[in-house]
Amino acid sequence: MIRRAFRRGSKAPLGLAALLSITLFFAGLMASSLAVDKPRVIHRLRHGRVVVHYEQSSNATEARIWLLALIPVAILLAVAIFATLWRRGGLYVVSGAAIAISLLLPHRLDAWTARHTRRFQLGVDLISDKDPSNLASRGEWEQNARDTVISLTHWTIGIAIGAVVIVAGIVLLRRLRPRQAFIAAPPAVVTGEPEVSPVLGMVEGESRLVRRGLAGRLFGSGR
Repeated sequence: MIRRAFRRGSKAPLGLAALLSITLFFAGLMASSLAVDKPRVIHRLRHGRVVVHYEQSSNATEARIWLLALIPVAILLAVAIFATLWRRGGLYVVSGAAIAISLLLPHRLDAWTARHTRRFQLGVDLISDKDPSNLASRGEWEQNARDTVISLTHWTIGIAIGAVVIVAGIVLLRRLRPRQAFIAAPPAVVTGEPEVSPVLGMVEGESRLVRRGLAGRLFGSGR
C-alpha cells in the first residue's frame, strides 16, 4: 500500500529538492568547515625549546566536515520523499523546508567564523602574514567563507520562492482558463426502415445480377 502511494505521487518535489540541494550542500560545506575544521597542533623540541608547529586538519576532521554538510541535504530529500504524496502541495512543502533550512544554517555563522580564525592563528595556509609566500592573511578565508554561505543560502531561498511563484501561477492560469463545453453528437433518427450499408447494397446487387444471368443460361430465360 505504501509503495502504491509513492508510485502514484508526483516526482516534481524530488526534482525541486535535487536542484535546491546543490546550493544547500555547498553552503553546508562552508558552514561545517568554519564550525569544525581545526589544524593539528604538534609540539616539537628544538635546541632545548618547545616549538609549536601547525599542520593541516586530519582525515577524521575532513570526513566529519563532509558528513555534516550532507545533513541539510538529507533532511530536504527526506521531506521531498514524503511530499510526493501530495499532488499539488508537494512543491510548496519542499520550498518551505528549503527556506527554513537556509534561514537556520547561518544562525551561528559569526561565532563559527571567529572561532575558526582563532584556531588558525597563521591563516588557513598555515603561513605567517609576514612571510612573502603567504597566500591568505589571517581571517581572510573565514570572511570569504562566511560571505559564500550567506550568498548560497540567499540563492537557495530565491530558487525556492521562484518555484512557488511558478507553480502558483500555473495553478491560477488553469483555474482562470475557460473550459471548452462538450457538445454531444445528436441521437440517431429511427425511421422504422432497416438501414443498409452502401457497400453491402452494392454487393447484394451484383450477386443478384450474377444469379439471374446464370439462371438464364441454364433455363433459357433472360430474366
